Amino acid sequence: MRFSAFVVALASSATTSLAAPSPNRHVLHEKRDYKPHLWEKRTRAIPSQVLPIRIGLRQRNLENAEAYIYEVADPTSAKFGKHWTAEEVANTFAPSTATKNAVLKWLVDSGIERPRISLSKGHNWVQFDGTVEEAERLFATEYWHYEHVENGGLRLAVDEYSLPEHVQKHVDFVMPTVQLDGLKPIANTNHGRDAMAIIPGGASLGSLPCGSLITIECLRKLYKFPVGKTAAKGNEIGIAEWADYLYEPDLPIFFKNFTTPQIPLDTKPEFIAIDGGLTANLTTIAEGSGVEAALDVQSAYSIIHPQGVRYYQVGDGINVDSVGTFNIFLDALDESYCTYEGGDQPYVDPAYPDPNDNELGYQGPLQCGGTPKSNVISVSYGQIEGALPEFYQVRQCHEWMKLGLQGVSVIYASGDSGVANRYNAGYPNSCLNGDNLYVDNNGTRFSPSFPVNCPYITAVGATTLIGNDTESGERAVSQPGTGPANAYYSGGGFSNVFAVPSYQASAVSHFMDHYAPNYGPNVYNTSGKARGFPDVAAIGLKVATVWNGSTYGVGGTSASAPIFAGIVTLLNEARIAIGKGPIGFLNPTLYKHPEAFNDITIGNNPGCLTQGFNATPGWDPVTGLGTPNYEKLLPIFLRLP
Repeated sequence: MRFSAFVVALASSATTSLAAPSPNRHVLHEKRDYKPHLWEKRTRAIPSQVLPIRIGLRQRNLENAEAYIYEVADPTSAKFGKHWTAEEVANTFAPSTATKNAVLKWLVDSGIERPRISLSKGHNWVQFDGTVEEAERLFATEYWHYEHVENGGLRLAVDEYSLPEHVQKHVDFVMPTVQLDGLKPIANTNHGRDAMAIIPGGASLGSLPCGSLITIECLRKLYKFPVGKTAAKGNEIGIAEWADYLYEPDLPIFFKNFTTPQIPLDTKPEFIAIDGGLTANLTTIAEGSGVEAALDVQSAYSIIHPQGVRYYQVGDGINVDSVGTFNIFLDALDESYCTYEGGDQPYVDPAYPDPNDNELGYQGPLQCGGTPKSNVISVSYGQIEGALPEFYQVRQCHEWMKLGLQGVSVIYASGDSGVANRYNAGYPNSCLNGDNLYVDNNGTRFSPSFPVNCPYITAVGATTLIGNDTESGERAVSQPGTGPANAYYSGGGFSNVFAVPSYQASAVSHFMDHYAPNYGPNVYNTSGKARGFPDVAAIGLKVATVWNGSTYGVGGTSASAPIFAGIVTLLNEARIAIGKGPIGFLNPTLYKHPEAFNDITIGNNPGCLTQGFNATPGWDPVTGLGTPNYEKLLPIFLRLP
């Protein structure tokens, strides 16, 4: 979906002669620019119906976010590696007293009694339960019932809403309003028949060439990293999963056949259940669930052991509103971001206890803080930029920035659909409308992914071997498939929401000046001023994976992300061994050292009736800077403070 955001600029002291904003004048804040995808507008909402109204308060100091993160992440900074505590982060960005008071006064003056209103623990949200009639008056709008054309589900939403002029500058967004879709994060594992091949009779190390099956021996040759030998306390790699469950009986089979030195067969990850996260069982296996989790965990273990895996299982997999989103993972890491406290939104993020008629749904409270943070977190899921409100994406992006401030490297798979995207699980690739940038089955505009469009995340694209051995080199992954749901190309492109960060500006400018395809501004963001992704790449096809007792060669940027994350974990191990801290936010250092990567110059990422972008010398929106060379990265990161 495409939404317009209307923000009032703050007046400077030089403009005091301007008239003060009228307390009664409403100005447009957010608007849906098109007919909703898969939703039909039905009937007006009943005035007496009660809504959980949430008002996200504008945080302080976000204009300094890039400066703050560069202080601790720019390799030329004297404060490199001096990461913040969670308390320092919370205190720096908490909304101002003026913001809280302005919103509270407006609500009380508008007839919402003060005892009905509460503030979050971090004072990032104002919340109260109000009727449709009250909400329509407060936000100068109309609420309608929308019906999902496929499952018949009903939701309340508006086409646009407004805020008083004097209040607007204090508010990020209000929910529920324009958003309809609770999008389940899509696993970036292309394990359809075209990119997930069973190995008849099984396999083991050395039984097949690397061109047929990628094992740890192939990865060590390609990326020149050593056997893991240390396990610094607190440096466990984090792997997050949604609605895909790790079947632990597969681990000893993988360890026996595909690790060297062989990992002890009784090794298991630290299991962390978030909001009812489940373990796998024969029912989930029968449903085909578990390939994603197996690929992520097994790939990581083979690289980092004896270091451990911290496995975050997010959401109960049952809540029909969303089956989990990235926000409920952030809730568990940071209590200041929880529902009523930061980022969650009704109709975008699932509510817990599960309010739906699900007997097996998680009935406990939303998990809020207390979950341990890993130094490196790998996520192999994504959503669509054009299907989420801009305010929602920006607010969540700032949360990833806050993790970077605390020394966490956040690594995401860039997607498996080239310049296109998947609207949801089971859907073929789709693009955006060329004029209004909403998800359109007949669209021809490139469709960037979220949250890899966020400049505080390290996005990983996919490569494959050119020939049958590692000496043949790599190219961008290319699997045309037998249909639009099976095609597999490295996800990449340019955001329509986020500007190019300064660390990436030179690389993007070089690509746009020398290699940008001439498709025109209605096909992709040609401004040269947009965040580009991916940042880096790694092997993402025919990766050895054991699932349900059988061996497969699995494809997807879901393989690329944990492989790259595993290498970063080894770099952190080396730093910790000499008394230094974790790297944290990676990108400023990576872009200053393109020589530490294997530049990928073959291949492209088709989609949206085009050939997409080409892999070119230097950074490109197919394979980023290229694939890692550990031997070159190690001295770079060891020299840093």
